[in-house]
Amino acid sequence: MGLFSKLNKSAALMNGMAQRVGVDLSAGMLTSTHQAAPAYRNLVLRCAGCSEQAACEVLQADHDHLDAAPGYCRNADRMNAKD
Repeated sequence: MGLFSKLNKSAALMNGMAQRVGVDLSAGMLTSTHQAAPAYRNLVLRCAGCSEQAACEVLQADHDHLDAAPGYCRNADRMNAKD
């Protein structure tokens, strides 16, 4: 898989997880636009470095809603923040 394909897949998984756990990733980013792009990039890159992306795809395919991100999620701290 090429770099851009990997990043695109990771962004989709990250956004899908955020949707399932009910986290608005844009919250806070809109008030601090100069930090929004680096913050989003860091979330995508952490996801891209995850060795459990296949499990994440299956989990998301099987569930429209999750109470929390799974323990293997490298962005669990952000995904499980409900503020």
